[in-house]
Amino acid sequence: MKRAYETKVVVVTGAASGIGRATALLFARGHAMLVLTGRRQGALEELACECEHLGARTLVIAADVTD
Repeated sequence: MKRAYETKVVVVTGAASGIGRATALLFARGHAMLVLTGRRQGALEELACECEHLGARTLVIAADVTD
């Protein structure tokens, strides 16, 4: 059975913490393909592991989107 977001690509900015992190985990539970971006590479990589464990595919890009 397909998951709710299995064929969707979701870009989450500010994914390293707070609302961005919670949003990424929510979409991961629906098996979305996630692009995780934020300023802290280490935190993003940890989140990517969690999301992949939940069934998502991930791409991590460390970036500051305010510039």
